[in-house]
Amino acid sequence: MKKMTKQQAEKIYQQIAIKNHTTVDEVKKEIKLAMLIGMSNQDPAIQKRWAEIPHDGDVPSPEELLIYLSACVEKGKN
Repeated sequence: MKKMTKQQAEKIYQQIAIKNHTTVDEVKKEIKLAMLIGMSNQDPAIQKRWAEIPHDGDVPSPEELLIYLSACVEKGKN
């Protein structure tokens, strides 16, 4: 299977927003909040896992996280 694109990730956010009667921006906001909480965990193993996520900026975007996680699922990586 091909790698998920950012456009495909956006479509997933749209589906989540519709299902939960909210906006795509709200979905992304909630994901970003959860990501920040996760990234603030000081456990070295947790920090290592966050560092494995390819990203263009200082921290992964929700789209980059979704793309990474979909690749992990595809490979059977936990």
